[in-house]
Amino acid sequence: MAIWRRKTSLPPDVKGIVGTMRFARRDSDVADLREGDFALVERPDIDTRQAQLLIERRVRAVLNSAASSSGRVPNQGPQMLAKAGILLVDITSDNVWGRLKSGDDVRIEDGQVFRDEVLVAGGVVLDAERAASDLATAKEGLATRLDSLAANATDHIQREQAMLIGGAKVPRLRTKLRGRAVVVVSRAHDDAADLHRLRRYISDNDPVLIGAGPGADVILQAGYTPTLVVGAMDNISDAAIRASGEVVVTTASGTVDMPERLERHGKAISTFVSTGSDDDLAIVLADTNEAAVIVHVGGPATLSEFLERPPAEAARMFVARLRAGSKLVDSKAVHHFTSQRLALWPVLLLLLAGVAAVATAIAITPVGQDLIDTIGDQLVDLGTWIKGLFT
Repeated sequence: MAIWRRKTSLPPDVKGIVGTMRFARRDSDVADLREGDFALVERPDIDTRQAQLLIERRVRAVLNSAASSSGRVPNQGPQMLAKAGILLVDITSDNVWGRLKSGDDVRIEDGQVFRDEVLVAGGVVLDAERAASDLATAKEGLATRLDSLAANATDHIQREQAMLIGGAKVPRLRTKLRGRAVVVVSRAHDDAADLHRLRRYISDNDPVLIGAGPGADVILQAGYTPTLVVGAMDNISDAAIRASGEVVVTTASGTVDMPERLERHGKAISTFVSTGSDDDLAIVLADTNEAAVIVHVGGPATLSEFLERPPAEAARMFVARLRAGSKLVDSKAVHHFTSQRLALWPVLLLLLAGVAAVATAIAITPVGQDLIDTIGDQLVDLGTWIKGLFT
């Protein structure tokens, strides 16, 4: 995927690229990035979702104060950025956040960052070749990662046993989910395309659309209205709060930051007190409220994508999916089955066979014989009339 590049003239003796530095420490900050900006982030093991957000903002360079690929997990984020033509630099200098200010005009050359031609930070460039090498190395450590997943999942089950088994602390919704199909939309790589592919399923089944945090904005951008939004307040936009029918705020502490945002849009304050990501808790919420089937848009499609997340987060996701069991279906699988069209010729053949069977059944009855004789006489008369036209 190629991206737009801002044209900036440099003196003949100066090398590198120049642009405006913007801080993007949180996901919500990424939305403020402008086309051609340099983004300063802190993203250990950049995953596909984080890379996609940066690609969509069409930034020119990403400076990461953490290791973009530590080797702990085979994350594909660095490769995605390299393929999109975005420069990725792992900053090795200390206190880069204090040395730079959001809005500074800087120049990057060979991993070094200059402001007013003064070196303020340095790092290592992760090009496509290096990103591919790091990915191959990380894949070799999958066995260790799986052991960590099992240990963290066991710990999570022990701590959240009451919720996972008995549904304790899981809010009961005003929106009725019992026996209904539910589509949970997460903000992730290829989320908009996956939701678009479900348009026939949504049209035919009228499911409850649940936005998991920023996934609610994906629903809005697709032209739908989220029935329910589940997530931390930092991850929910005002547009999603305003449009949704019901909002459930996830919180580990039990307190809700900025409750006035809900009150301003006339939404009741409903909380889900638990640790976990918006995605996992949305699935648990739908399962506990007895949804018939849960279709997940934006879920990890491969083991590598699953393990890209931090160990504790991956464990919580694993347990949530294990709890939902056979109810949980990936959106790509749903699209595969709903996109299969029935061929027309078998239907026509079946229809003709039915007509022939009915005609045969009628023909062997006395009434049928009289009808055949009548039709035969009429055909003879028609033939005689047509013949008379030409004589």
